[in-house]
Amino acid sequence: MNVTSPFDLPHLSEIFDLLRRGRHLCATDGKLYRALRGNLDAYQDLFHHLGFQLQVHQRDFFYFSGKDSLSHQASRMAVFVFILIEALADQGEAVVDTLMTRTFSVPELPHLKGARYRAYLKEAGATDEDDLRTILRQLERFGFVQRHSDESFSFRTPAYRFFDACIEILGSDEAGREEEQRS
Repeated sequence: MNVTSPFDLPHLSEIFDLLRRGRHLCATDGKLYRALRGNLDAYQDLFHHLGFQLQVHQRDFFYFSGKDSLSHQASRMAVFVFILIEALADQGEAVVDTLMTRTFSVPELPHLKGARYRAYLKEAGATDEDDLRTILRQLERFGFVQRHSDESFSFRTPAYRFFDACIEILGSDEAGREEEQRS
């Protein structure tokens, strides 16, 4: 598309509104994703001039990068995902493949089934299934999950941001343990 003015960018208002609210846009977002992909340089330039950094993740989704510290809401979402990752790993499942292909049901989640997971959730301010559903609504609003009903959901491509963070944390933990063993 030949854009003569940044304000001629397709779906500009809708894309900007979603991204500034923290939404992550991926291929399943159809026309919005295609508009970003097809006019990436123009969108990045415009958003940069407005004070926003449009990021393109290596897994091909878009988001605005922001502050380094996690908000309370982001922390709750991270704890939710980290618990699920840890539970799947403990069961010997292929974590990323399982997360990206399975539909999960709230009552079957491990989050409230073990004392350790309940303690993690309590630290994040969540104590019951209603709180888990609230977190899922937040994950959906930011584009990390697709809710199929109030009880079921599946992860979308932007969830790789959480997976990347988990891998980074696990890598630094392993490096710390190896350093301790050498000392």
